[in-house]
Amino acid sequence: MKRSLLIYLLPVLALLILPLLTACGGSASGSAIDDIREAEDATALGDMEVAKSVASRVLSSKNLSDMPASQLARLSLVYMQIADSTDRESSIAQATDLYRKAFAENPDSAAAYYADVHPDMYPYVAMLKALVGRIDNPYNPEADSIDEDAHMHLPEPTDSITSAMQP
Repeated sequence: MKRSLLIYLLPVLALLILPLLTACGGSASGSAIDDIREAEDATALGDMEVAKSVASRVLSSKNLSDMPASQLARLSLVYMQIADSTDRESSIAQATDLYRKAFAENPDSAAAYYADVHPDMYPYVAMLKALVGRIDNPYNPEADSIDEDAHMHLPEPTDSITSAMQP
């Protein structure tokens, strides 16, 4: 009787224990993604202390180097929102570091993520670009030099508009 009862209870116990084991022993990258989502939710609710705590937990994980560029980019925007709310330089520094890491990991993926953010995030992306510079298309001062022949085709300041339009 005990054996047949155990046979019937074993699948029920497995169904109860299996979700607990998978929740506790999930992959670190899945945990980081869940943590980033939790931090984003906290920023949306205006709870920056929770957002900072969760974001710090993600940064302290050993899998930060294995994180895809899009997740690094998401985390950088969380830190920008934290910095905006608490006005802390360390959060801005962390956001810019994550921005750089995202582009180092995969420039195309990072650029695609930042280009496709919600319009509310545009100021944060613009600030990151201004602080870090153009990683996806670095500044080339030689490209901005004026061609010597180009100035010869420009009208003189005293010329009228109609005379400048004639060949």
